[in-house]
Amino acid sequence: MAEKILVVDDDIDTLRLVGLMLQRQGYQIVAASNGQQALQMAHAEKPDLILLDVMMPDMDGYEVTRRLRADTQTNTIPIIMFTAKTQVDDKVTGFEAGADDYLTKPTQPRELFAHVKAVLARSMKGRLPAVASSSLGSDRGRAIGIIAAKGGLGISTLTLNLGISLSNRTQKEVVVAEYRPGHGSIGLDLGYNRPEGLLRLLQKKPKDLTSADIETELVTHSSSRVRLLLSSFQPADARYMLAGESFDAITNHLTHIASVAALDLGPGISPISDRVLGLCDQVIVAVEAAPGTLLRTRALLDELANRGFGEERLLIVLYNRHRLEMQLTLTQVQEQLRASIALVFTPAPEVMYQAARNGTPLVALYPDNLTSQQFGRMAELIMKDIPKKA
Repeated sequence: MAEKILVVDDDIDTLRLVGLMLQRQGYQIVAASNGQQALQMAHAEKPDLILLDVMMPDMDGYEVTRRLRADTQTNTIPIIMFTAKTQVDDKVTGFEAGADDYLTKPTQPRELFAHVKAVLARSMKGRLPAVASSSLGSDRGRAIGIIAAKGGLGISTLTLNLGISLSNRTQKEVVVAEYRPGHGSIGLDLGYNRPEGLLRLLQKKPKDLTSADIETELVTHSSSRVRLLLSSFQPADARYMLAGESFDAITNHLTHIASVAALDLGPGISPISDRVLGLCDQVIVAVEAAPGTLLRTRALLDELANRGFGEERLLIVLYNRHRLEMQLTLTQVQEQLRASIALVFTPAPEVMYQAARNGTPLVALYPDNLTSQQFGRMAELIMKDIPKKA
């Protein structure tokens, strides 16, 4: 379901323009033209976000914000102040009143969308499905999404080996979840003939899912202590790609079960990643040194930036799987991406093949191999701020 945004502005032209721009981005829009209307609409509509003008007659945006924050029914709704006032003191007043973000008029559509997506993403991380929240504590682990601009880059292999490396270095609970209904490969690679844990969860109503349900479907391979939520490889199960609400619920439960949930999000912005990215604390983007892939990855990075993933929440890895002389140099890759590469994986097709043939993850079969060491380095880059969960 599309997020609902309440737009509040006494200027009807601005109200219509901003509302139309956001509608074209897929948001559901409700509108109010003064402060009293805004308070009434906030109660009646329960919006996911309020875009609030400051300069309005009778009741300005600061006072509206104070009243919203003082009301237990509206005090958690995120608010973006939208105003022509540019003085620092005015912004400080807005933040002190309880605003979450601040935009200065006039603003470009791209800037508006970026702020809206970022605030919605931050607020979504603290939001649990209503029926599930009572069964979850406040102690939350980290969700790390692993994604690429195209298929065939070995995202599932990367996710599994990273999860094991994180577990080995932190000695904390790590879950690797394969969010690829109908396209599962981790289970097959590890020798599971019927990897259907994810499928069984998706067949339940999201509101009925519990942490106990999730725990039941997690399996542990003999090669590590990491627990796995495996996806079916039956083509017809791809219909669950549209079950976004279920993936929201599963992700929320996983982050209360484990210190780290490493999520295989597959290629591109699918209906699943479109929902789950808002719950991720960090995203890892894998790229190969091929011109077409770099172009598509640049577009993916732009989209992630619009969703609030700046450099501090993003890790780009160059996942080489072919001989280096066949590919662009690191400098060329970074120039085309206009972004820094955090880690470069050297090609290791022979050991990858042996790992697959043995049904054992690479880092478990060859722990001293160069590629295994690179996975360890990758784990170290993202280990900070992992919560202390058993």
